[in-house]
Amino acid sequence: MPAVGSPDPGGLLAGELRALLAPLAASPRCAGVNVTIYDPDRDPSGDGAALLAGLLEDVFAQP
Repeated sequence: MPAVGSPDPGGLLAGELRALLAPLAASPRCAGVNVTIYDPDRDPSGDGAALLAGLLEDVFAQP
């Protein structure tokens, strides 16, 4: 994601992150989530924000 201060080539893809977060979010022990490093100044089109919001919506909207 280019909307971070220190992009890391070879990092997780959105689908990989979704697969990692889904079982954690489904756990009754999950009390919340903290999103860090996203920098809206580096995302003038809002594409990164839309990707992040969609990913979180998918993860936390599961039954």
